[in-house]
Amino acid sequence: MKYLILLLPIVFTMPLSAQDCEDESLLQKPGTWKVGMKGSEGGTPTDLAKEKKLVTALHNMVKSKYTPTSVEAIFSGTYGPAFSTMPANHYAYSIIPLNYYCDENSLKIAHETSTFFSINANLFDAEIYESPNSKEASSGTGYHYISDLPIEKDGYWYFKEIDAGLGFGMKGKSKAWLITYNDKLPFAYVTKKEFLETRKMILANSMLMSASGFKDVLNRIEMEKGYKEKEYKNDPEKLKKYMKMDYTDTKARYEKLMADNEKNYKPAFNKVETLLEMPEAELSQPAIVKIDPNDYLSYLFTDDDDPMGQILIKPNPGYFNKKLPKSSPQFFWIYVRANHKEPIATKFMVDIMKAVDFAALRNMLGK
Repeated sequence: MKYLILLLPIVFTMPLSAQDCEDESLLQKPGTWKVGMKGSEGGTPTDLAKEKKLVTALHNMVKSKYTPTSVEAIFSGTYGPAFSTMPANHYAYSIIPLNYYCDENSLKIAHETSTFFSINANLFDAEIYESPNSKEASSGTGYHYISDLPIEKDGYWYFKEIDAGLGFGMKGKSKAWLITYNDKLPFAYVTKKEFLETRKMILANSMLMSASGFKDVLNRIEMEKGYKEKEYKNDPEKLKKYMKMDYTDTKARYEKLMADNEKNYKPAFNKVETLLEMPEAELSQPAIVKIDPNDYLSYLFTDDDDPMGQILIKPNPGYFNKKLPKSSPQFFWIYVRANHKEPIATKFMVDIMKAVDFAALRNMLGK
């Protein structure tokens, strides 16, 4: 289950005033704040009141250092429902900055934007609270994953700037940070050994599933054989013809398919067994994997520089203080994206991060 809070751009266009407007001066135009549409509100009344208070504090923190320029900054809070699988509720403060633009001589507000900023409490952009049911999975790695390793710096975690999809085939840039307890992470890395052992189970399940159709046919023809033996008990020639023309040939064909199925999976099993013979120091390293382009049943270990690499993760329940109210922030995930080729969006991306007080956010944790 994913708990991402999706905030869609608010669509509208309106003139600010009838005045001379020049594109060259847009970057100097004072912007405005605007309260956004009311977001979802989950949790108990007590939790919701506390979460709203914290979101207000987040807005005041940002507002004290950021003054909108060339945009109408639409801010809002979104509050997710309580889930039994989560030790803390998820909620977020976000800003959607709608650009100013010139329409002939009138200054107007754009009707949509791909620029987005949020500070998220107890929410990350990958599933960190539940694991896939890997023992019953028939494909894949058996784990959730992230695409880039967070880097610890100055007591916080940051993710390197990456390309971000902005819709309609456009690409921009995104950045993200984690504010956590004691330089720890709210998720754990899956080791290479864990991945390989899980992969063995997945391969076994996949092999059984792919063979199930063949087994069904074999079971069916055995049942049919029993009926025919009763039907032709007084006609040995018809029974002989049936055994030769139907039963024997069909059984041989599907037994071969069963054997071929096992043969197809054997190389993948062998690769896993060989990798499990690596030194323990290597097997204890985080698993970063990608599908083997030459074998759809196998994965290769790779590194964080590989754009196809999946960094496998799992829940880290030991990170969370379960004695705290579910409304307490136990980590913050900060995210911002923008079209880096568009001046107003680029300025917003830079200016908004200058307004984020990392030390203040850390002091809010567990409160």
